[in-house]
Amino acid sequence: MLITDAQRTALETLIELTAQGRALRHEHENPKRAAELQELVRKHKELGDERTQASEVVETHRATIAETNALIEAQKMKIEKKTVELNDGTGLTSRDLVNLQDEIAGHETRVAELEENELEEMERLEAAESGLSAIDDRLAEVTAAGREAQTAVKDRKAELNGLLEQNEAAAREPRAALPQQVVTAFDANVRQGGPGAALLTGPNCQACGQEIGGAAWHAMLGADVNETYECEECEAVLLRRS
Repeated sequence: MLITDAQRTALETLIELTAQGRALRHEHENPKRAAELQELVRKHKELGDERTQASEVVETHRATIAETNALIEAQKMKIEKKTVELNDGTGLTSRDLVNLQDEIAGHETRVAELEENELEEMERLEAAESGLSAIDDRLAEVTAAGREAQTAVKDRKAELNGLLEQNEAAAREPRAALPQQVVTAFDANVRQGGPGAALLTGPNCQACGQEIGGAAWHAMLGADVNETYECEECEAVLLRRS
């Protein structure tokens, strides 16, 4: 179909706007920061699992310290009780007194052992709490980064929606200027995933790459530059570049 110079300009404009629209839709469906956001989600889950394990370690140390404290208090109560018996001495033989002293000494030794164990456990707890705090810091950083990326993706999608609306509005005028036959073929190719139309720079369809036969190409070269064609392979509208 032969079109006018004005229609040629409209078609060229529509080709450009359609390409821009495809790029905008592709970015809308595949946000540039989507991979970064997915990686942050993965990292957040990984750190969450690490935190659960670290928290369990901290609680285990705390429970051990609490148990040790209880054992120490039990030993001290025994020492106190035996000391009272020793100081009273009523009805006790020399051997009983010696045995009491030995029992008290044994309890005191046990207290010293437990206190040493408790000190070591407290050091391990401090290290575990430090590790948990470090994980919390990293988790907070990843959470903040995730929120920032999520907001950026959301804002960009909103911006792209606006750009797509502008693109569609801008395409109405050139579409209206074209013959209905050209518009129908253009839209059919777009629905198939093509660009709608393409400018020929050589004997190959710029939409799908299909080679144009030698005779057909020479005929195109001899025809009016505003003559439109339809690709035999993808059915895109073809126009020779002026």
